[in-house]
Amino acid sequence: MKKVIFCISVITLLVIVVCGYLVQQSRAEERSVKEKMHVMAQEKKALNVQSKATDVNQAFLRMLFGNQSIEDKQKQAKVETTAKGFAMAFPSAGEPQKETDLQVVNEIDHIEMYHREGDAGSYQFLTVIEVTTSVNNIRSTNKMLIQTILVKKKQQFLVDNVLILTNL
Repeated sequence: MKKVIFCISVITLLVIVVCGYLVQQSRAEERSVKEKMHVMAQEKKALNVQSKATDVNQAFLRMLFGNQSIEDKQKQAKVETTAKGFAMAFPSAGEPQKETDLQVVNEIDHIEMYHREGDAGSYQFLTVIEVTTSVNNIRSTNKMLIQTILVKKKQQFLVDNVLILTNL
């Protein structure tokens, strides 16, 4: 009888130890999964911010090289740029517009963007843009390298600097 009680005690003790080990493993795995989920959430947030900056940059360039009137472009740009960015995009904004009978139509053929994150949530973009311009039905195609710098102010990205670096 003593042997049976001893065997049952040993088996019960082994079952308790194995259960304790399995519970500990489960908790460690749970902590690991929570940590991975936290890292993934941070990466997703960073990608969303990066995607938003890319969308703002592309929309700005499409507006800048679009077919709107200069006045409409300037009105829209004042909302999407800082004062410095507006001065860079429209250096002659204060001067009166000359009347002309030229018919100018722009078509953006291709946009290719490269970016890097700067300090304090800013993004620098180098964009290769191919634009076909028709002036009185005479077409020419230009490929340019444009640098834009976006800064985050009041939870939105604004263009702070825009430079046409070179024609390609």
